[in-house]
Amino acid sequence: MTEFSDIARNKNRFRAACKDLSVKQMHTMTKHLVEFIEKRAQEEAAMVAQSAKKEAEKKAILAAMVDAGLVPEDFFSSEPKKVKKIRKPVAPQFRIKDAQGVSHQWSGRGRTPKVFEHYFNNGGSKDKCRI
Repeated sequence: MTEFSDIARNKNRFRAACKDLSVKQMHTMTKHLVEFIEKRAQEEAAMVAQSAKKEAEKKAILAAMVDAGLVPEDFFSSEPKKVKKIRKPVAPQFRIKDAQGVSHQWSGRGRTPKVFEHYFNNGGSKDKCRI
């Protein structure tokens, strides 16, 4: 709270604050206070009217939705629909045979498979196993 509102709410503090004011000054204060009160009353009335208008519009929209067979969840679903893009498989770019004679293929994307890592660490190059 401000100091003014504390003084204005307590009759004795208000009387003490106005003790040094002339009657003319107090009439001027009263005039200003009445103007502020009227303005605030108009603002509050406008807010109440706007709130009532919004409520009426909400009811009209909900009635139109019910007539159309819709519910709010149709517009504001919590889970957006995901469109999964189907990707074509990537053709292998590298091929090697391990010690057991098993052929391994790798597209060159993603993490390097252990077999290829072992091959590259032992002196093999990508160019030698490129398809």
